[in-house]
Amino acid sequence: MKLTGSCLCGAVSYEVSGEPLRMAQCHCTACRKITGTGHNVQAFFNASDVAINGKTSTHQSTSDSGNTRTRHFCPNCGSRLFSENSKAPGGIGIAVGSFDDVSWFKPEVVLYVSQRPAWDRDDAAIPTREEM
Repeated sequence: MKLTGSCLCGAVSYEVSGEPLRMAQCHCTACRKITGTGHNVQAFFNASDVAINGKTSTHQSTSDSGNTRTRHFCPNCGSRLFSENSKAPGGIGIAVGSFDDVSWFKPEVVLYVSQRPAWDRDDAAIPTREEM
């Protein structure tokens, strides 16, 4: 599998040469605030399979489990692109909306449905978890 993507302005681009390790959708408060909508969707890969071109700015926060999440975004257009979690060194989550082609994506799990807004509905066929 070879996938490409970029931020809105094109200052940061990437190429992925491996298969996704996991694909998820999350409704937690942090993900809703980071996206400005009802949920966040990410595909997770081995960081060694991802080549990033351009510089990102970062923001760190602590998850409810105590892990540090580092989120990367384009300093020019503000597009959120990648995230790393201290619990999973060597992994990288990529915001699915930043891929050039998203037809391959299907979440394997929907997280934090306990915090899902009533207006943001999920595919009933996808397994859910109340929290992480």
